[in-house]
Amino acid sequence: PGPEAEDFERSSHWSELCWRQNEQRRLGLYCDITLCFGGAGGPEFRAHRSVLAAATKYFRALLSGQFAESRSGRVEMRDWRCEPGPEPATVEAVIQYMYTGRIRLSTASVHEVLELADRFLLTRLKEFCGEFLKKRLHLSNCVAIHSLAHMYNLSQLALKAVDMIRRNFHRVIQDEKFYALPFHFVRDWLSDLEITVDSEEALFETVLKWVQRNAEERERYFEELFKLLRLSQMKPTYLTWRVKPERLVADNEVCVKLVAEAVERHALRAENVQSVTFQPPASYVSSLPRFGQNMDVIMVIGGVSEGGDYLSECVGYFVDEDRWVNLPHIHNHLDGHAVAVTESYVYVAGSREPGFAKTVERYNPNLNTWQQVSSLMTGKHSFGLTEVKGKLYSIGGHGNFSPGFKDVTVYNPELDKWYNLESAPKILRDVKALAVEDRFVYIAARTPVNPDTEDELTAVITCYDTGTRQWQDVASLPLIDNYCFFQMSVVNSNFYQTASCCPKSYSLENEEAVRKIASPASDEILESLPPEVLSIEGAAICYYKDDIFIIGGWKNSADIDKQYRKEAYRYCAERKRWMLLPPMPQPRCRATACHVRIPYRYLHGTQRYPRPQNLMWQKGCIRQIQERHRHTVNMRRVACFPIKC
Repeated sequence: PGPEAEDFERSSHWSELCWRQNEQRRLGLYCDITLCFGGAGGPEFRAHRSVLAAATKYFRALLSGQFAESRSGRVEMRDWRCEPGPEPATVEAVIQYMYTGRIRLSTASVHEVLELADRFLLTRLKEFCGEFLKKRLHLSNCVAIHSLAHMYNLSQLALKAVDMIRRNFHRVIQDEKFYALPFHFVRDWLSDLEITVDSEEALFETVLKWVQRNAEERERYFEELFKLLRLSQMKPTYLTWRVKPERLVADNEVCVKLVAEAVERHALRAENVQSVTFQPPASYVSSLPRFGQNMDVIMVIGGVSEGGDYLSECVGYFVDEDRWVNLPHIHNHLDGHAVAVTESYVYVAGSREPGFAKTVERYNPNLNTWQQVSSLMTGKHSFGLTEVKGKLYSIGGHGNFSPGFKDVTVYNPELDKWYNLESAPKILRDVKALAVEDRFVYIAARTPVNPDTEDELTAVITCYDTGTRQWQDVASLPLIDNYCFFQMSVVNSNFYQTASCCPKSYSLENEEAVRKIASPASDEILESLPPEVLSIEGAAICYYKDDIFIIGGWKNSADIDKQYRKEAYRYCAERKRWMLLPPMPQPRCRATACHVRIPYRYLHGTQRYPRPQNLMWQKGCIRQIQERHRHTVNMRRVACFPIKC
């Protein structure tokens, strides 16, 4: 026989009970408490005190003690952060949550739900609001969400918002919401050494703008905020002509003294004063850049080193300190690859090395990391890569077993996907690109005279309209600046055809660019360039403002063994002459180079980065292949020597 007693439990009972109680509340049945919002004439909500007291400690204490609300059966809800208080629909949703444990959040209602959850001590609901906001955190709302997180003590949300603001501070200060922040928030951000900024000049303008938003109330805070600026990082001319005459500075003795000290420090640095008796000022630490300050770096990526070793190493020429720094390894062996710089990333694609011919990676300067993204549709090298309206266009190129490509593909970063477009009318190899008006792509390239062979190549310059997808040959690249003049001065040389050139974008209208097309270009920019530079092959060419950089390559000679180069040259537009830079840490050719702004935290001191694991085992295999190739070449040399009897 079975047991004399058995337990029975209906799993849906509690949810059905909650649902029935909520229905009774909505119908006004058996309710014994009224919640009043917005004062006299405001919306009222009937409820059951037993349910509210069971749902939260707030109502348990309020309704079970000797408070007037417990005796009267009415609870007046006043003093909201945003008067006249939350929307009735939001209040209804939160009360329903206390009955059923369910609520639907939206970006429009989350602020009010968060305030109600905080007041009613609904901890789980408050945490859910924090997770909801964390998933929707982005640049346009990070300042407001950071304020909410502090207001309601959501520590995890605050940390994530702080990290986003810190890494994107140079963009955050462009948002008008920033200038509505109270003084203590602005002070805390300017005190943060890790904020990413373009320059201290930009921070000075930010402080002025914040003060001027409410001058009568905020001028008293100017001195304290001004002391947080690193004046020695500002240009002397800016200090003299912009900062010093500013009324808020000129009328404050402390600010005037700080400006004078910064100007004196610049003078000492310019004279290169070396004295054991010189004592640095107490504010010496503030003379260093912030760890988050974006610094100008010429980034050199991949290439081939002496002995034919493929390089994953990346290095950077630190412009302000005139020295080379190490940067993180890329995950590919790169040779003949293309590079393009967008607002947030540096993209690198393709390679001569077959195993990496389709790979695409992007570098995030804020995080100092490489990330692999969707691969090219065709493995290739020596192609053009440029950004137009936030998308990357890959044009032409060369394959190891093909005379070249006509293909045009476009990459959508949001979808991480490549798409095929209509092909170019001819094969385009060794492509160099310029973008104009965020629509037109001017291309200098080579194309085979006979498409079926590679015996003879001819230079071609053409324009691709990304809007209509039409092609039109032109006489030259538009001569917009020094970078264009330089390219057209060397366009027919082997130096240019074997070099990689970082693409550049121009905001001027295409009609103006067309008027700047001329042939031939003046070679004035080459006057101070050492003649042997133009005999280099496989160099990397890039720009910084109106300056031009030529980096690495190999010496073009009759010798079988090429002479790989460490040298780097810079054309200074201000001085109108070329300068020899400190040599790279190691020689390399067929690298790419580009200008990028990297936070100072990744540049100071000595940097060491490990080789990616995926390349460790491949390096030995590649060296064995190269050794066999060298042995074959040597045997051929011996076979060519005449035999004497």
